[in-house]
Amino acid sequence: MTPAARIAAVIDLFCEAPDGVAGGAVLRRGLQRRRYAGSGDRQAISALFCTIHRAIARLSWHLTALNKDVSGRTLVLAALMLCEGMSDEDVTAMFSGDGKHVPDPLSEDEISLIKALMGRTLDDAEMPVVVRLEWPEHLFADAGAALGDLLEDELAAMLGEAATDIRLNKLKMRDRRKLREKLAGRGIKCHMTPLSPLGIRFEKRSRTEDLLEFREGFFEIQDEGSQITALLCDARPGMQVADICAGAAGKSLVMAAEMENRGRIVALDSDAERLERGAVRIRRAGIHNIERVAVARQWGVKRYRGKFDRVVIDAPCSGSGTWRRQVDARWRCSAQTLASMQELQASLLDRARAMVAPGGRIIYITCSVLRSEGEAQIDRVLSEGSDLEIADITEIWKEVIGGDACPPVQNGMLRLLPQRDGTDGFFMAVLQTKLR
Repeated sequence: MTPAARIAAVIDLFCEAPDGVAGGAVLRRGLQRRRYAGSGDRQAISALFCTIHRAIARLSWHLTALNKDVSGRTLVLAALMLCEGMSDEDVTAMFSGDGKHVPDPLSEDEISLIKALMGRTLDDAEMPVVVRLEWPEHLFADAGAALGDLLEDELAAMLGEAATDIRLNKLKMRDRRKLREKLAGRGIKCHMTPLSPLGIRFEKRSRTEDLLEFREGFFEIQDEGSQITALLCDARPGMQVADICAGAAGKSLVMAAEMENRGRIVALDSDAERLERGAVRIRRAGIHNIERVAVARQWGVKRYRGKFDRVVIDAPCSGSGTWRRQVDARWRCSAQTLASMQELQASLLDRARAMVAPGGRIIYITCSVLRSEGEAQIDRVLSEGSDLEIADITEIWKEVIGGDACPPVQNGMLRLLPQRDGTDGFFMAVLQTKLR
């Protein structure tokens, strides 16, 4: 494909996208329809598509300020000039209309647009802060309540791309340095993560599916923050553990390895398809102590009451801490969606309260940077009874991970953040049950 044909493909993706469909799904379907596109073409189309989504509030602000319609074509035109740094002459040449797979020629209105964009920069001092940070206005105060003085720096960090981290499977290899050496021998540049003792970070995106080490279960793809929160669940050999939002078993895999395949993990989820994806990972990792259970969305706890040393809630949430990876998810998180998530989070905490054994722990985790999905949920559950207390994560870190690398902990609770910690955004609280 020519550079102009790649641009035409991106315009088509924006123009064809159905309302409410995730950008990642739109991109995958669009590339599937263009099977003739080579790997370089796919990378270029994906890069421009994601660049526009990461800057869509700012690009739209410029278009509105210039009294132009916001459309697939105008967004692409604005991105070529403000994000890619192309000149007006180069943009005009790309829109020649000369050929089957190139954009139609510029209209007079579009020519006036690119002339007006000359000399502008993507970030403008006149922009409202929520536009500059590409953040939904109705979630700004909520994020501010959680992040305080770190708010703008952390939200700005979410405009970039996330790194790719992998996690060593301790059941098959004990030393991550050996895994790094194996990967380096295959031409993959990587380094060990600073916080997780199991993590390795790729210096650039690399395919892992075909690597022998992946197929044999020596590692899994998992963000460093997710590794940390799973380790801090402090699952030990012989314990009874419930992972009540197990999904594809990401955290269950970490806990099972820490338990050395001894004891039992009950991995529950209402999505049977996600559980089945977890089954593939479990087999590959050589794990034998995970029992997968598909449950109804409104499942009861009668059979599990008071039985578990650890009840882990990797709660469904806004996903705001991972929005670097999901380029348009922030614009699909409505107030109604958030309220529904908060109701589910509260329900899961109540179920966990019934399932945990005396002296056990409830571990509540969200990949969110919103206070309403973190501290506010813990405040609620603590206010409703005296059977739970906060266990200080600083002390758990010292015991489980060791060293002095634990990020700041407030009131015993931990937040991991993109700018400060180099991870996705996570919230974690550990509730210790009192012996009755």
